[in-house]
Amino acid sequence: MKLLRSFAAAFAALIVASSWLACSDPPPPPYTPPPECRTTADCELPYNVDPRCGAIACVEGTCELELFETSRSQYRGDCEITRCHEGQRVAERDPEDVWDDGNPCTEDVCEPTGPANKFVEPSPAPSGSGFCNGSGQEVTCLYDADCEDPELFCSLLGNCIPVECKNGMLDPDFGETYMDCGGHCDPCRITQPCKNKYDCLTGVCGPDGTCSVDRCRDRVQNGNETDVDCGFDCYPCADGYKCRANENCESGICFAGKCQERTCSDGRRNGEEEDADCGGDCPPCR
Repeated sequence: MKLLRSFAAAFAALIVASSWLACSDPPPPPYTPPPECRTTADCELPYNVDPRCGAIACVEGTCELELFETSRSQYRGDCEITRCHEGQRVAERDPEDVWDDGNPCTEDVCEPTGPANKFVEPSPAPSGSGFCNGSGQEVTCLYDADCEDPELFCSLLGNCIPVECKNGMLDPDFGETYMDCGGHCDPCRITQPCKNKYDCLTGVCGPDGTCSVDRCRDRVQNGNETDVDCGFDCYPCADGYKCRANENCESGICFAGKCQERTCSDGRRNGEEEDADCGGDCPPCR
């Protein structure tokens, strides 16, 4: 009988405990700290890290910093490479980083003082269709023997022209528009008669039938221009146009003989940047 009463009491206690558990709130979940970030915009690059030497991103709620070994901002052709040390930029000499001027008649090298483009000695041009004249220009010939036709001789401008072009007479049969110039001869100088632009050194035959001075809007590459109506004394050239120096280009970047498109890694301050490759539409400057 006692055993039966003990079992009944235990069963009643179990019923009461089950009822209490069923009516109670569930235990609270373990504490989870809020995420450090939700997007990369929530992360801020440390002040002692140059944005060209590091980047920060939100990865699974945590801001993670990546430091680069080499700066993402490099200027091609300055005989230097910019490396990163503990988030800061350090320039080192790089003799392989030569400035390509796009001229096949120059040798691009790094001198102790910086990049240089040396004139190659008079020799056949790399293109195989002419000669380098020793002054950084590609010409048709250097000597009379370079002209395939024995009746032609090599002029001072490096053109193969008929011998009549140096007889001191006007020879219309050879297309001359003035004595020993125009037509099949070397082009004529300013104010001398012409029939078309090919008769003139400037490439401009004026409406009065004489060779005209070069201008920045004559639609001809002449004078000191690097491309048609742009470069040096004229307007800066657009991307893709020919150039010989940074100042020839709207972007301020000349390489391999052409104006390059500006970027946030070209090593130069251009566009809306506040400094080289930072600020404006590039990463913030430090």
